[in-house]
Amino acid sequence: MLIHDLLQVKCVDLKAAPADKSAAINHLVDLIAKSGCLSDVERYRADVFAREAQSSTGFGEGVAIPHAKSDGVSRPGLAAMVVPEGVDFEAVDGQKVKLFFLIASPHQASDAHLDVLARLSALLVDEHFRQSLMDVRDVKEFLSIIDKAESAEIAEEQHEKAEQDAREQQTHSGADKSDTAAAYDIVAVTACPAGLSHTYMAAEALEQKAKELGLRIKVEADGAAGNRNRLLPEDIANAKAVIVAADRAVEMDRFIGKRMVRTGVGDGVHRPQELIERALSGDCPVYQAGGTMETSNIFMRLYRHLMSGLTYILPLAATAGILSAIARMEFLKDTDTGLFLDTIGYSIGTLLFPVLAAFIAFSIAGRTALVAGFTGGVMADMSGAGVIGAVLNGFIGGAAAFVITRLAVRFLKGHDAMFALLVYPLLGATITTLAAQYVTGLPAAFVDDWVELFILNARPWQLALIGAVLGGMMSADMGGPFNKTAYAAGVLLLADCLPENGPGSMVMAAVMAGGMVPPMAAAFAAGVFGRAYFSAGERRQALSAFFKGLMFVTEGVLPYLSACPWRMRFACILGSAAAGAASMFMYCGVCAPHGGIFILPLAQNHLFYALALFIGTAAGTAAFVLLRRNFVHSQEHKKARQAKKEQHSEQAAPQVQA
Repeated sequence: MLIHDLLQVKCVDLKAAPADKSAAINHLVDLIAKSGCLSDVERYRADVFAREAQSSTGFGEGVAIPHAKSDGVSRPGLAAMVVPEGVDFEAVDGQKVKLFFLIASPHQASDAHLDVLARLSALLVDEHFRQSLMDVRDVKEFLSIIDKAESAEIAEEQHEKAEQDAREQQTHSGADKSDTAAAYDIVAVTACPAGLSHTYMAAEALEQKAKELGLRIKVEADGAAGNRNRLLPEDIANAKAVIVAADRAVEMDRFIGKRMVRTGVGDGVHRPQELIERALSGDCPVYQAGGTMETSNIFMRLYRHLMSGLTYILPLAATAGILSAIARMEFLKDTDTGLFLDTIGYSIGTLLFPVLAAFIAFSIAGRTALVAGFTGGVMADMSGAGVIGAVLNGFIGGAAAFVITRLAVRFLKGHDAMFALLVYPLLGATITTLAAQYVTGLPAAFVDDWVELFILNARPWQLALIGAVLGGMMSADMGGPFNKTAYAAGVLLLADCLPENGPGSMVMAAVMAGGMVPPMAAAFAAGVFGRAYFSAGERRQALSAFFKGLMFVTEGVLPYLSACPWRMRFACILGSAAAGAASMFMYCGVCAPHGGIFILPLAQNHLFYALALFIGTAAGTAAFVLLRRNFVHSQEHKKARQAKKEQHSEQAAPQVQA
């Protein structure tokens, strides 16, 4: 399969003039829809906006590759667009984007098209290729440039594969390994969350820069189709250094004992020479078991470890809470069935603290820390230290395992493996138990009790203030630190009271309401009350956004934030804050950390909770309509002033000539 098999003539626009980022994406989606590769255009459009909200796909140098895997895609497809004047796409280098490729990829499909997309991403690293596509004015010539470059790239891929096969055959045949030892100066791994473009662009950039510097490199691209050009054990063993440019987890244990630079995939695209020079420098650190050579600060590391533990308790919290809530319903209360469900819910609830602490520890130091972390969670549950104690003990267990592993690697070389199944867990669990018993237990229990009593004894206006803050944080930066912090607080406090409906369930209810309201408010604004101020595409997405809001998928509002981000985000925050405040003011509570409308019948004061959602949606809708109307009118006034200015200039020109 070749690029022109996915990119049709009718899906290319060389004279586009979108006004902003949102218009650019909408135009690209309309172009790719002409190929017939989309089974649900609006679903795919929403998925592209959701992916773009995570981070900009404008990777710099005037190029952007928006993309999404979507259930709205029936078969792979491409669209291309050139904007001669450029458009602000929030690219990483701050420059306007002129060249766009949109990638549509189905969730379930063969891997053949992924090779094509990888090849396109690699070609776009070449400056001459990019500039040629930006300058061309004929669609057939545009496609011809791509075909020629792709043919050359395929020939180079085949040549490199032949060389690699020859080296592997020589190695497996038992030949002298001196040649293999000199094969690669550096080995590298690239990976991005989607695995569609940046993975391969980073790989190509590293390969090109190494070639310029006269170095030999092998790059494993861990993309959507799996590992391409996978590193062999002998490749790693004989390399001088390793570069891992990845924004998601990759297999790391194979690099133990090697000098390593670890960074994000974006640095692989934009700073390949710097990464190569750092990897080959004398002060490049050596990767050890359980090591985390992150470039971010200590607070972000702690935050990521906490979120790792939180991720694993979400299904446990949901199951325990829902089963216990069902058991307390009137028609099941005091029955054998109700008792049975409540017993299961309670039993699952007892696992929350151990699992939370275990996977915080696991995030810090790997498998050797699981027993220490699990022990810390059990101690927090037994001592009444609550969720705060579980979190602290998880970090202590992870730190203890990390130190023990490092010491074993240093002082027990060649023998540390035999201690992994006995000494590591036993020593880690002992240290964590002592710390939980004599250090964290009482302080954590005191703080945990204080938080619970504060919420229980707070006045209604104080609860409303807490709910407004948490609800507003949920829509302040979808997927950002405020959003995740609010959600983490809700889940942790809910876990602290499960399987009963304690104060944590009220906090979780405010958080969930804050996340449900923005898409519903945007849907009513665009589809019902403010249709005149929203585009046709935004109006078409209203029903989809509404149902996403009902299901607690906050990202359903993202397509509405591009036109005037600050105004629309303020509308989201206002609606979310109103919903959160109303929820806590009326003492509403939920039994699970997700589920949206599906767990409404099980909510504490469920009718009042529905009223809180209505209040937040009404406030958000009003804000959306008023702020969007203000934006539209300001744009109209700006255009009128510009037209008047141009008219005045045209009238003044003859007078100057005279």
